[in-house]
Amino acid sequence: MKRHTMFTAQRLAAIGALAAMAACSTDRTTAPNATRLLPSTPSAAFDVGMETGMYVVKNGSAGGVSATRTSVAALGGRVVREIKPLNVMYVDGLSNAAAGQLAATAGVTMYRDRLVQMIPTPSSFNAQFVSEAGGAKAQGTDQSSAFFFNTYQWSLKVTRANLAWTPSNGGVGETVCVLDTGVDPGHNDLAGRVNPTKALSVIAVPRFASDLTVLDYNFHGTFVSAQITSNGVGTASVAPNATLCALKVLSEDGGGTFGDVMFGIYYAAILGADVINMSLGGYADINDPNNAGLLYVLQEVIDFARNRGVLVVAASGNGGYNMDDIKAAFGFIHIPSMMKNVISVGATGPLAQANFDALTSYSNFGGLGGLDLVAPGGAGGQAGGVLADYIISACSRYAFAGACAAGNRYLFGNGTSFASPIVAGAGAVVESNVGTMPIGKLETCILSTAKGLYPGHVFGKGRLDVRSASLCSGK
Repeated sequence: MKRHTMFTAQRLAAIGALAAMAACSTDRTTAPNATRLLPSTPSAAFDVGMETGMYVVKNGSAGGVSATRTSVAALGGRVVREIKPLNVMYVDGLSNAAAGQLAATAGVTMYRDRLVQMIPTPSSFNAQFVSEAGGAKAQGTDQSSAFFFNTYQWSLKVTRANLAWTPSNGGVGETVCVLDTGVDPGHNDLAGRVNPTKALSVIAVPRFASDLTVLDYNFHGTFVSAQITSNGVGTASVAPNATLCALKVLSEDGGGTFGDVMFGIYYAAILGADVINMSLGGYADINDPNNAGLLYVLQEVIDFARNRGVLVVAASGNGGYNMDDIKAAFGFIHIPSMMKNVISVGATGPLAQANFDALTSYSNFGGLGGLDLVAPGGAGGQAGGVLADYIISACSRYAFAGACAAGNRYLFGNGTSFASPIVAGAGAVVESNVGTMPIGKLETCILSTAKGLYPGHVFGKGRLDVRSASLCSGK
């Protein structure tokens, strides 16, 4: 990502530092071009991660779980955790020979877990911060007083989220679980917005000391969370009255495992999430038997959450590819966005605050399976662009070597990561207005009210319209 021009304005103090910008993209915003849809080979584009020492173990029946536990212990391994309704356990500490023995057990199938870079590493980008000089907390659902709103929060105006504030319940009573790098619950715009009983790390095998806490040492989870709901001090949000649940599934370097994401989805459902947001992802070769097994279990977990009435939303990815073509040509899919029962969100962004519904060139797309709809993810960095073309949100006090320690600083970024939480917030607003509704109807409310954009094989159902969705009765 290019270094951004330093910005200063009345009541803003700006500082520049080398750090991560977002679950970001490259700085390009052109229309989809057939010459860039396919990489020369899958390995040229897709980082499939690396195997870990952990196995996702699936038992054929609940009755076999007890025997499998005994076998694991006898083979020198340990059961780290379980998803009991699905007869799934996570096993660590097995040698290759022991794993082979366990896999040969009748009724047991095993898949080696993979560690994947699910968002870019923090050291990959340049960050730019701004400090808000002391706004007052917004009252009720009306966040029009949020300091940065008029200048920088075009994303809320384009999706008409601001027009849904006063007429709606603002997501009251709804819990949105953010599966990410954690959260800074003490940031001025997030204080009181995070339920402390639903904020924790679910990383099974820590690689960093920070993996043991929900606190966000990356920045990404905090940035995403404040887009969904905030206090309206420095930035406004889509669902001002919703409550956040924060589950850390990614380490401070942006890496995470299939197993941790699976467990995060399961645990969010158990905790009573109404919406799950996953601004993360990786690529998987569906023709690889081990990957196919992991995807099978991942789909089971997603279906488990959906069957409990949870809306699952995910970023479509930042490769700039037509994922329909990628799947057909190479057998690769982007996960979790391309799994069934997940709303996949691509990103739009303007050039010099014009043409807000242009698909960003970094956004994966494809209306058959690549994405379901689009929302503002920010362009930024392009020739002729302005700082306002990015997305702005809260900066974690624990990230960037303390550069945001004041608790009132904000970042500019772009990526499909920042389109996804806008849709997640919309889901909270819609359900809050109607009350509990069947999950299929909630999905229909969001997709059927989107502003249609052409062509559909690129934009899916179109661009999110929060105000129109908020009027949906779900009938």
